[in-house]
Amino acid sequence: MDRPFRPARALMSRGGMIRSLVLPCMILLAGCGSGASSSDVASDAGTPSDDGGPGGQDGSPTTGDAGEEEASSPGDSAAPHDSGNGHDAARDGAGVTDAADGSAPAAIDYAPYFPTWTWGAGSGYAYTSLVDLQQKAKLNEVTIAFVLSGGGCSADQGIEQNLSDVQAFVAAGGHVKASFGGADGTYVESGCSDASSLASAIEAFVDATGITDLDFDIEQDPVLTDSVNAMRGQALALVQASRHVQVAFTLAANPHTSGSLGGLTTQGLSVVTHAVSGGVVISHVNLMTMDYGDSYGGQPLAPVAIGSLTDAATQLVSAIPGLTQAQAWRMLGVIPMIGKNDDAEVFSIDDAKAVAAFAVQNRLGLVSFWSIDRDQVCPNGADYNSCSTVDPTNFAFDQVFQTVTQ
Repeated sequence: MDRPFRPARALMSRGGMIRSLVLPCMILLAGCGSGASSSDVASDAGTPSDDGGPGGQDGSPTTGDAGEEEASSPGDSAAPHDSGNGHDAARDGAGVTDAADGSAPAAIDYAPYFPTWTWGAGSGYAYTSLVDLQQKAKLNEVTIAFVLSGGGCSADQGIEQNLSDVQAFVAAGGHVKASFGGADGTYVESGCSDASSLASAIEAFVDATGITDLDFDIEQDPVLTDSVNAMRGQALALVQASRHVQVAFTLAANPHTSGSLGGLTTQGLSVVTHAVSGGVVISHVNLMTMDYGDSYGGQPLAPVAIGSLTDAATQLVSAIPGLTQAQAWRMLGVIPMIGKNDDAEVFSIDDAKAVAAFAVQNRLGLVSFWSIDRDQVCPNGADYNSCSTVDPTNFAFDQVFQTVTQ
């Protein structure tokens, strides 16, 4: 898919949308609930330029605080923290609470995708910045996509160049995630020779931006091999130990059919199991519930997405000894491609309502969608690259999905 569209299976192919297992804290014996505020943003980083989008740029940013308040980390300086919203409590697999114990369930994380290339893109979007989006849509959490290679074993500076907007968003009560990978471009791990160098590249990104809530959208075949998955898992364990980051994976989804189970693909399960073997505590396993194919055109997509999620929950329970069904649901995230996809699929407002209701009923860990820039009425002459084609008003899908946080 070309850059403006970016949906997922391939996104998120970037046009079709997007395609880890988290051992709960009680299994990994990791310190749950002690992670850094994932939207901590370095307050003393250099003022970014107006340029946006993926791609390396010259110049190195000033390092800021990337760690949690309780733990020391490089560049320990005052940095804005998010407003809470239950992020840390909901990150680990054991964050779910059973109704039998009388305690309230953890909040569902809601963070639609904000493409980096919409910064400085000019007219054609319903917002001009994160802060403008926050004010217009009353949206306080986003997943910024994507972080790619800046050349060799390093991350690009697309987010750093717009750090002032990120900082202002966080200062006003917002929370940001950063998503590495996607359907297009060169992944950071592609230029890294070993786990140590990949860990250093991710640590440098965290230090430069202060963002510690990280997602890894793994879609390209060359970085889905067992060897790369093992290296990534080892690297992320190192970064969790040094920077206290949250780690999620966004992976392709198969539909449930009469002949076979759906859920995670074989490659997706490899990402998860190698991460677990490497010692990573995974916050969410997100399914790109999209790009199922032309055969799903003209029919509701919510039942297809729900079938994928149901099978994935079964996969997680089978893969993690002692994991309960409720904990498996709390690990799972759902990411549909709103409106028209680049195949015959159309994810409607009614589909969004059904998925949101299912998420609340089963206490999913995360709800998101590709992408907030497309959640608008189509301007004259526009197509599904810049709008959903089905929005009756701007931010119509966002208004539906925000209900999962209530």
